[in-house]
Amino acid sequence: MANSSSSQSQCIICGERQAAYPREDAQLCAACYNESERLFDREMSRIELIRTVRGRDVELYDIKHPDSKSEKNHCGQVILMKAGQGFEVKVCLRSRALDWGASLSDAETHFSSADSRLDALIGSVYLLMESWGAGPYFMDIFYFDKVVSTEGEL
Repeated sequence: MANSSSSQSQCIICGERQAAYPREDAQLCAACYNESERLFDREMSRIELIRTVRGRDVELYDIKHPDSKSEKNHCGQVILMKAGQGFEVKVCLRSRALDWGASLSDAETHFSSADSRLDALIGSVYLLMESWGAGPYFMDIFYFDKVVSTEGEL
């Protein structure tokens, strides 16, 4: 009985049409789902992950985003480490470099997605992990006002 009532739920974004996507847990109508996916893909392409250190079982990436007000659009770093059959991932973000909690939106259509910039960053990190062969993972996300390392300030 619960399945039939959940399949009749309304879209969480527009509230006008029946939710049908994603299939596992329908929350969006087809139109809002397609627009959300378009915004998500666009935001993922705006995030740059630039490898700065490459080791046998570890890589370090700088995160850059064109909307960041920090020096050279630098938003933070991703550390990707091989751990057994999987990965350990540390995402270190500058607290004020970019509002990572902001929902994705399209200024032209005034459409706002349920996804955020942080979701798009995590999507980019998943692509990195897949290039290493995927597997189980553990991810930590840290926010810092100021980060100092042996290579200088981030």
